Amino acid sequence: MTADRPVVPGASLVSQTSQQPEPPVAPPSTWARLWRWPLFQLAVYVLVALAAWRLLGEVHTILVSTLVAYLLANLANPLLTRLERRGVPRPAGIVLLVLAFFGVLAMISPLVSTIVREVQALIAQAPSLLERLNDTLRRLSARSPLLASAQQQFEAWVKVNQQALPGRLSTSLGSLLSPSGALFSGVKGAFGLLGQAFITLVIAIYMMAIYPSIGPFLVRLLPLRFQAHAADVGGHVGRAVGGYFRGQITVALILGVVIATGLTLLGVPSGLAIGFLAALLNIVPYLGVILSVVPALLLAIPLGGLKVALVAALFLAANQLEGHVIAPRVVSHSTNLSSLAVLLAIVFGVETFGLMGAVIAVPLVALLKSLLDAYYYPSRPYRAVAPDAVPGPVVAPPVVVTDAEEAEPVITAR
Repeated sequence: MTADRPVVPGASLVSQTSQQPEPPVAPPSTWARLWRWPLFQLAVYVLVALAAWRLLGEVHTILVSTLVAYLLANLANPLLTRLERRGVPRPAGIVLLVLAFFGVLAMISPLVSTIVREVQALIAQAPSLLERLNDTLRRLSARSPLLASAQQQFEAWVKVNQQALPGRLSTSLGSLLSPSGALFSGVKGAFGLLGQAFITLVIAIYMMAIYPSIGPFLVRLLPLRFQAHAADVGGHVGRAVGGYFRGQITVALILGVVIATGLTLLGVPSGLAIGFLAALLNIVPYLGVILSVVPALLLAIPLGGLKVALVAALFLAANQLEGHVIAPRVVSHSTNLSSLAVLLAIVFGVETFGLMGAVIAVPLVALLKSLLDAYYYPSRPYRAVAPDAVPGPVVAPPVVVTDAEEAEPVITAR
């Protein structure tokens, strides 16, 4: 007689389940097999990049307008935030800001038309100014043979480009004011610069309304583990880039007013136009003062040597005012860059990407410095001490006793 075995509930079911064969693994799809090849991955990446580049070429006008609108919203956000702290809702603040903008535009519209006429007159005078500059260089080269070669090269360039220069200047100025060309190629003649400015303003108004939520929305698109870090980096980008452009626009406006007022008081023709060009070009530090001094001096030559000296003194004072008074108080707190770093960044940007590189070089360097201060300098790899520099037990050096010291008797006081 055998003892009955205890029956474990579900034991037969478990044994039957364990004995069932595993389902066959599905073979990898054709796409998965192809994706294992590095050359196939490279081809896909190249095709995606080409498609993105083609799409960018089709929508670059809208993209430029959107970027400019975002920059305007970034510039206006501190003022709107201050108004909100004082109890003014953001929509009401935007309405007040837009009304103030159009009010100022209506007040200065006669001045704008005068500036446009003077800019056109200045462009029309470009051939005569070149001839005047060539005559000045010719007189200087007669006194200094070192300038003879440069004067001859400049004279040859003037003969080739003198008549075509006004058209080129008009095209360059139009490209500078409207980098993306017309708003849409099909309505280029109907809209032009005014249409693009209107669309940009409309987009900027919408972005001002939703500006506090733009950053969090972009951060939420990233995986969760990257969101905190991305939000911190976005804060550094906003402070460095936005602070730089706000400060540099302020500097450019102040310098434009100073130069235009000074030249007008001195009686120099096209003083308002030169001040406008100085402000427009001074979005790149020091560039506006440097490039606008040449036409100002050439226009002052017929007025006499004293006026030429006063114009030179005016631009020297404007340069010193920018470098030692305005820029340190308006821009330096956001960039914290030395003058040498700014100059090297501008030179590198011009050599790499032209005028647009000069515009974005300084804020990018300021952003890089901000990220280094926030992440790299406090990091463990940067603060690690070299093994040879780790402090250890202090060991006294051995005392070497010479023969003379050993033979000399020691006298002790009693």
